[in-house]
Amino acid sequence: MKLPLLIAAGIGLSVCLTGCRPNDNLVDDGAEAWVPVYMHPGEKENISIAGVRITEKSGKIYAWGNYIFQNDQNKGIHIIDNSDRTNPQKIAFLNIPFNSEFAVRDNYIYANNVNDLVVIDIRDVLHPVVVKRVENAFPFVNQKYPQQNGRFVCPDPSLGIVVGWELQDHKSANCRR
Repeated sequence: MKLPLLIAAGIGLSVCLTGCRPNDNLVDDGAEAWVPVYMHPGEKENISIAGVRITEKSGKIYAWGNYIFQNDQNKGIHIIDNSDRTNPQKIAFLNIPFNSEFAVRDNYIYANNVNDLVVIDIRDVLHPVVVKRVENAFPFVNQKYPQQNGRFVCPDPSLGIVVGWELQDHKSANCRR
C-alpha cells in the first residue's frame, strides 16, 4: 500500500519540478498565455487609511462591535459603521495591498498582505496601526506559476513580487505547467 503512494507522490513531484522550467521547444505562435502581474516590494508596506470608495470585488465580511469590515479583493478592507442597523454607512477604507483574507479577534485585524501576515490594531478604527508583520507567512502565494495549466511567461524576480496572473496574447511564453 505504501509503494503506490510513494510512486504517485514521486510522479507529482516530478511534474512540479519539471513543469515550472523554461521550455525552449514551445512554438512561438502568439497564443494566449498567463503573464505575471508584478508589484514593487516597497508597495506592500503601504498600509494606510483612506476615504470611502466603491467596492470593486467584494470578499468576506466580518462584524465587530458596531462595525462591519468588508474585504475588497486585492485592495483592502472597507470599514462600515453599523451603529444604526437600519442604515449602515461606509466610513473609511483600509488599504492593504493584495489582501485577500482577514479575520478579526479582540481589537486586531489579522490579514494577508501579499505573502506576509500583518496584525493591525483597530482600537481606534479610524487610526489603525500595524503592530506586527510576519514576513513570508504564506510563502506559496502563486509566485512561481499560475494555478491554471498551460503556457505562461516565466516570472522574473528582478521585476518585483508576483501578485497575480493575467491571461494575455503573448508571443514569448516560454514556460508550461
